[in-house]
Amino acid sequence: MKFTGVAMTTSAMALMANLAASQEIDLPELGPDDLMFAIENMDLNADPAEDFARFAAGGWIDRVERPAEFASYGFARIQSERIKAQAFALLDTVVEDAPEAPKGSVTQLVGDFYKAYMDTAHRDAQGMAPLQEDLDRIAAISSIDDLARYAARFQTIAAAPLFLGFGPWPDLADGTKYAVLAAGTSLGLETERDVYTSDDDAPRRVAYRAYIEELLTVAGYEADVASGMADTILEMETELNAALLTDEESRDPRNFYNLTPPAEVQAQIPNLDFSVYLDELGFELPEQVILVEPRFFPVLSSMLDERPLEDFKVYATYRLIKSFSNVLSTDFEAPERTLSLAFEGVAELDPLKDRALALLTESLGHPISRIYAEAVFEEETRTDLLVMIDDVLTTFRERIPTRDWLSEETKAEALAKVDSFSVAVGYPDEEDWVDYSELTIVPDDPVANLMVVAEFEWQRSLDQFGGPVVRDKFFGNSTFPIAMNAAYNFGINGFEITTAIAQAPAYQPEIPAVRYCAFGAIIGHETTHGFDTTGRQYDAKGNLRNWWTDEDAGAFLGEAQKLIDQANETEIVAGYTGRGEYWLPEMMADVGGITLGHAALMDYLAEHPEEDVEIGGFTQEQLCFVAWAQLWAEQATDEFLINVATAGNHPPDTFRTTAPLQHVDAFYDAFGIEEGDPMWLPPEKRVNAW
Repeated sequence: MKFTGVAMTTSAMALMANLAASQEIDLPELGPDDLMFAIENMDLNADPAEDFARFAAGGWIDRVERPAEFASYGFARIQSERIKAQAFALLDTVVEDAPEAPKGSVTQLVGDFYKAYMDTAHRDAQGMAPLQEDLDRIAAISSIDDLARYAARFQTIAAAPLFLGFGPWPDLADGTKYAVLAAGTSLGLETERDVYTSDDDAPRRVAYRAYIEELLTVAGYEADVASGMADTILEMETELNAALLTDEESRDPRNFYNLTPPAEVQAQIPNLDFSVYLDELGFELPEQVILVEPRFFPVLSSMLDERPLEDFKVYATYRLIKSFSNVLSTDFEAPERTLSLAFEGVAELDPLKDRALALLTESLGHPISRIYAEAVFEEETRTDLLVMIDDVLTTFRERIPTRDWLSEETKAEALAKVDSFSVAVGYPDEEDWVDYSELTIVPDDPVANLMVVAEFEWQRSLDQFGGPVVRDKFFGNSTFPIAMNAAYNFGINGFEITTAIAQAPAYQPEIPAVRYCAFGAIIGHETTHGFDTTGRQYDAKGNLRNWWTDEDAGAFLGEAQKLIDQANETEIVAGYTGRGEYWLPEMMADVGGITLGHAALMDYLAEHPEEDVEIGGFTQEQLCFVAWAQLWAEQATDEFLINVATAGNHPPDTFRTTAPLQHVDAFYDAFGIEEGDPMWLPPEKRVNAW
């Protein structure tokens, strides 16, 4: 029987008449070098029981050299380059048409935003002038109240919290209403937080301090002044970071969902008056807020007592300059290159056009995605993917009753959750595109453009606050239609598959094994996220609720520990093992992904025996695991792998090629892998969850 419990988006796209996208995009045909599935990408001389990654993709690794400008090279990079080529072909027309397009139209917004960024001569001539007003504001701060006011302004123009952050968000425990989050600060480094816990002479910490100093020097500060500022900034970020939840702690919503009366939060930091900050932002607090960072405000309070106000002004200056350095003078590229070399092993930045597109996607993701989706998405792809999604979810639903480690009570809750899954493919319905027509985007001021977008989004959140919860579709850096991704959302209990990822090499529909065990496994990956260590804490309505018996939860965590152990015992690069606890949700989703992809494939072949044919002497079941490994084949610098091992929120692709397969019993049977073989993982160490 087929699974029918999914609310799926199927309406046709009706885009605005002024979109400049109705044109053919002529790109080279993809081949084996682009990680299109191929027998020639295998190394048939390798023993699959000894080194399956080599067996599955050794031919590609030997034949294709990693381009020097990329720190890592695999299907994600290959597909991203193709997406960019598609987008640039469209942008040429958009930029040409923008001057005559109606103000506020998609063409005008996208074209002028792109043009403003690309005009580097004008940016260089402007120097620091676009930030001078805010630099003067910071220089004029003479009290903590002034600092609070500027923190509010920074939040609205830079879309990030400075020292503190309050704002509306759907209540995690009741997704029908809004709550207010009381968060801590953001930091100069978003992911490489190991830098803040390292010794002063640790290479990555030294590199980051040098980056700060160089950035400030480019901004016009004398070398000795910039050096002193860099010391202060790194000291402050180290203190602030220590007060925030760790990466591992932030994986568990119970650590950041702390309903607290505002007065109790205010009592934690009596020397900073929240009302001053909130008046500037333009909203009032409800009776309770969600305290996201339970340790943070007392630490910030102590810092305000112990440090001179000048230190906070120095830090605010740095964060302002860093936040907008990518749209200021091209002189700011030099410190970025140096930091990239230290953290990634590659000194080259992406080409200017690539950076422009990335910023355009981040800032005007829906307008650029409307142009992109109209040009490249085929309705046949949506139809085919919905069938495969149905197959994968049917497989998952049928597996739940077979989970002997679950009680009937918890099984019923799990079934209710999968029955309530929502899935969307490609792009939003017409009424769900965000309307940016009131924005004033200009062709000659990229700083102003970034600020006006941030202010628009902040005001939009305030306008929604107090009313019914609005769940934006395909919205955010991970799920804009032009973003190459699929993502599960705990709050809606569902996932979205973007236009950009639904094409080759990720999506290759011709061979059943490749279709189900590459892209089908991606679908299974997102499905499993609803039941991983974080997702399992949300119920069928997307609300934070414990629906597990204590015994079932204990059994689940026992299985999860096997994945933690596997990563912690695996050397990612010489001297560095995996981040087992932090990678756990992604590792569990990978195991679930290939498990569900394989099972759905076998069901499909049983119904379509005429397609159960060998290719290159390999059965479809064998090709299933080869397809998975080819999907995640990767070549990377040591610096990139070190960065992933110390700061990455996903395992590196080199780990994902084979580690998940070792938890699938059928993998061993398919290739005759036995105890004592290097690829063998004892049954007692294999995860038996979903």
